[in-house]
Amino acid sequence: MSHKLAEPYSGKNPVPKITTKLTSLVNPEKATAAKAQQVQDRSGQHAEQETAQTAKRLAKGHVMRTTDPTTGEELTIRNADPKMEAEWEEEGGENVLAHAFPPPDIEMHRKVVLSSTSTAFLYSSAGYTCALLLALLFGSHPWLWPIILLPPTFLAYTMHFRMKNTSQGDFQDRIWHSERVRGLRAGDDLDGDGNITTEEHTKESAEWVNSVLRGVWPIVNPDMFSSLVDMLEDIMQSSAPSFVHSIRIADLGLGRNAARITSIRSLPDAGDSKNGDEISKSLEVDSEDMSPEDRDALGGDHVNLEVGFAYRAEPSGESAQSKAKNIHLLVEFFIGLTGVFGVKFPVWVEVTGAIGTARARLQLISTPPFVKTTMITLLGLPHVTISVVPLSERLPNVMNVPFLSGFISSAINTAAAEYVAPKSLTLDLQKLINGDDIKKDTEALGVLVVHIHRATGLAKADTNGASDPYITLTFSRLGKPLYSTRIIKGDLNPVFEETAFVLVDVNTAKLREKLSFQLWDSDRMSVDDMLGYHEIDVVELIRQRAKPIRRVSPLSSPDSRHRPGNVEYTVGYYGKLPPNSALSTDGTDPGIPDDLRQKPEFKEARAVSLNDLEAAVLTTPPDEEWVSGILSVQVHEIRGLTVRRGETSGTENKGQDDSNEPREEGEGLPSSYCTISLNDELVYETRVKPITSSPMFNAGMERFIRDRRKSHVTVTVKDSRMRENDPVLGIVLLKLSELLVNASEVTRFWSIEQGIGYGRIRISVLFRPVEAKLPPNLLGFETGTLEIHNIAVQSKDDLSYCEVHMKVTTTAAEQKVSRKKAEKRDDQVVWSEPDSSKLPVRQRYGAALLVSIRDASVFKASGRKALGVLWLRDLVDNNDGRVEIALWQAKHGDYSRLKLNYVPPDGDLSYWDTDKENVERIGSLFLDMCFKPGISGLHHQLLTGGGAKKREAWDQYDRQKAGHMRDGVGKMGVKTTPGDHQSQENNETSRADGRVAGTPEDDKTASGGPINEAGGDTSPLGVGDESRTEGANTVVSTDAVETEEQVLEHPEEHEGASDEVGESGRGSEDGGRKGPIAKLKDWRQHERELHRGHRGVMQAKPARTAQWMKDNVEEGVHAVKERMKMHSREPDVETEA
Repeated sequence: MSHKLAEPYSGKNPVPKITTKLTSLVNPEKATAAKAQQVQDRSGQHAEQETAQTAKRLAKGHVMRTTDPTTGEELTIRNADPKMEAEWEEEGGENVLAHAFPPPDIEMHRKVVLSSTSTAFLYSSAGYTCALLLALLFGSHPWLWPIILLPPTFLAYTMHFRMKNTSQGDFQDRIWHSERVRGLRAGDDLDGDGNITTEEHTKESAEWVNSVLRGVWPIVNPDMFSSLVDMLEDIMQSSAPSFVHSIRIADLGLGRNAARITSIRSLPDAGDSKNGDEISKSLEVDSEDMSPEDRDALGGDHVNLEVGFAYRAEPSGESAQSKAKNIHLLVEFFIGLTGVFGVKFPVWVEVTGAIGTARARLQLISTPPFVKTTMITLLGLPHVTISVVPLSERLPNVMNVPFLSGFISSAINTAAAEYVAPKSLTLDLQKLINGDDIKKDTEALGVLVVHIHRATGLAKADTNGASDPYITLTFSRLGKPLYSTRIIKGDLNPVFEETAFVLVDVNTAKLREKLSFQLWDSDRMSVDDMLGYHEIDVVELIRQRAKPIRRVSPLSSPDSRHRPGNVEYTVGYYGKLPPNSALSTDGTDPGIPDDLRQKPEFKEARAVSLNDLEAAVLTTPPDEEWVSGILSVQVHEIRGLTVRRGETSGTENKGQDDSNEPREEGEGLPSSYCTISLNDELVYETRVKPITSSPMFNAGMERFIRDRRKSHVTVTVKDSRMRENDPVLGIVLLKLSELLVNASEVTRFWSIEQGIGYGRIRISVLFRPVEAKLPPNLLGFETGTLEIHNIAVQSKDDLSYCEVHMKVTTTAAEQKVSRKKAEKRDDQVVWSEPDSSKLPVRQRYGAALLVSIRDASVFKASGRKALGVLWLRDLVDNNDGRVEIALWQAKHGDYSRLKLNYVPPDGDLSYWDTDKENVERIGSLFLDMCFKPGISGLHHQLLTGGGAKKREAWDQYDRQKAGHMRDGVGKMGVKTTPGDHQSQENNETSRADGRVAGTPEDDKTASGGPINEAGGDTSPLGVGDESRTEGANTVVSTDAVETEEQVLEHPEEHEGASDEVGESGRGSEDGGRKGPIAKLKDWRQHERELHRGHRGVMQAKPARTAQWMKDNVEEGVHAVKERMKMHSREPDVETEA
């Protein structure tokens, strides 16, 4: 397992912990989660425990046999021995120049000398012989003899000169070659096999490096290690006991005492391998599943080094000044009861010693800085000693306290064990040197579109002969719920018809994950029972890219008992698409006005791109043809974060407070954290950064979004406080249609608004489209408002004396239309009101609208005459029109199966295996309606009384509404693309590559597709039918009845929010003079605005504490009520932990 520098902690990369928390109460939901783990692969389940066990074994001095991730060889490791520390300091490395000089190859040199000598002798002899013959020929002329002897003499001198240079040159070449061999060997062939192995390579001293370190160490800016400090904070917080509710590293200093490199040596690859196959095999990684970057990092040009390092603190006195010359940390522990009280306990941590060995594999590239990926691993646990002294004259070094000393030492060992071989740390030196922290690509490679149709023939798990089934999706090794369907009570053949989107990254393929369908029986007061599960290989789905398959698969049993039943589903993998080069722009931030973009002072430095893909992402906006994709949001930092003080104005100011001198630390500064919401749904929460005005988060999330044209992201900054609700310091609302205009990635500072604080937050937004086209009805929001104008019934029965009750299955809100509003029009009975009936909706894609026709003259239990069911997944957002659905009548008055199981609008019950004969269609129900996406004023009671998270969602909406931020939320926001910028090239290229499915087929599954697609959000511009989006490529016909069929489309995207502020009670204002009720409403609204900014009565701490106590009581009551309900295993909000 390789970790990356500044890699945010998440569910896939948990923070290392040194202890296991104990639970004192038995929780059925936790027990259900534990039972789910029994069917998961144990290797992923115990990864964290293995890290702790490795740390314990090495700490006890055990020797371990493992694989070196840098060279791929098998080696023995142990933790650094403190007894050898002095020897390491003095003799950690040798000088290679002191080694015995390898003798040059004298025999070859002799041959070269003899050859050159012989040649010179022969040529000289031949010259003088020729001169003698000429002298004899012209002997009668003695004056010619000097002229005849001159050429052979010059030839002889030339050959002698050549012989001397050749001999000397060959001798020097062989001497230097011997020196080169000494450097390459840097050791002796002790075993006489003719090869110098790793163990025989000399550890060479590097005093020149230490000389450089001594000069550079005192002037290095500690801010360079901010990411390391942030990581250390997270590890300490995750490992701290419960009474330590927060930890902050207030200061990091390197001092003037530099660390030392005790030795350094180069290493060959295992078996002299020139590629990464042997390394990948030794690490149990399939090289075929690796990305090109990972493959290059293992098998490209590289250098392997082993470095020994050591640090020993200089003797220090009692004063802070004397201790500051060594590496030190100022750590502040906040001790107390979370949310009630806390005391700051500062301690001075001084590193007194460190010793260890590390290996590095440097990937070489042809462009500066010539080094890219560097893989670093530790050969055993480094031996680190520290001194922990409270900032009090009366308290001793707490490292002398047995339990506390063991806790701190264990924390250090656990953190270090994350990088002990075979684990490693991967650094992208090219990015680090270029100073770029912006993501240009997502970690996810693509998305699985999973359509869960139904289950049949399930086991009877309850005593009443039925079951309450639901389905969760997980990865077989990860075990964490990725999606959960609704619970269908009392049914052995449930029809779900729900869609899930699961992101897939490289690690999913490397770990050979399987997508697991787990069927559970929900129990109210006990552990849920597993009805069976089925798994499908994710790698196989990736190989069949953009080719969905439809299957009916038998369930497997988690134990020895036979579990009957089948699950029917459709699943397909859809990968990311490259940017369309035809849409390339200059990548300018759309926030800069057009007339100022060319001015030098407004020319912004774009992020550094390391390849063609990154360059295209920074200059190419998303293609309008592909609206679904993967969204990455990363919160980097906040600058100048302060809390507004002493305001009495009734108007909330925006921006930063420039009245005071900015402070980075000190009393009164906020302990901030951020939450990220996508389309009004909370999806991510960062850790708390205690008491700082410049918090560094570098945390974020990736999510699949159905339609980026309507999507919006809300980042909320909060202050963690004691004995009061965490106040909102400010919010930022980002509409993707306004951001991703000239590029697919935007990084910018935004001012936080509508809170009690000031500051500017740096956020990165990145969107990568995938090759999935979803039907229009699946491109909507999970939250919204249903507006119903008129209701008409065409039935064989006379229903004109009845009233209409309307209810959404996922909320408690209900609307009623009196029978007095009913009138007959031709063959229909119509109920109409001047004002629309409005119902708030949550979890829209698992919800149904129940339209009950009741006899107003009898009791409620027996008064239902007919029932119409419309599943909201079949609606298209923002389309105001008429919808026709089937009107049903139950033979025995039992409508429970109609309420819970999916029924298509046309009333086709072919998916029902049982109970078809118990319901009868008696006519049709016509609804003039529209679904408005996003939170509206009608959600107030639904959210404020539904727990802390829902209350936060309402507060977020209320602030956005007050700041006029929600204008256009939930509506199409698409720029017009020039005609010459159409995406035909991208589409055709993709199709030629075999990555995009051809002409899509009609949706012939149970859903039948959208029923109100004329208008609404069915076209790229959101108006009319003339430019309707091409059909979906995630659906296939069900006519081919085989084991594998293709899936119907399921992409949906959240967007939109209704700006309705309507309330259930119709107004009492007549437009003229306001009555007492209207004045009371105005006064209450004004008080809410004051309280939102901590003004009015809420500026007093006791008032806020009283509100906090009231909310906690309500939260407790809500928790008790929820405990009595059935719950599926739904995924929780992602965090860094």
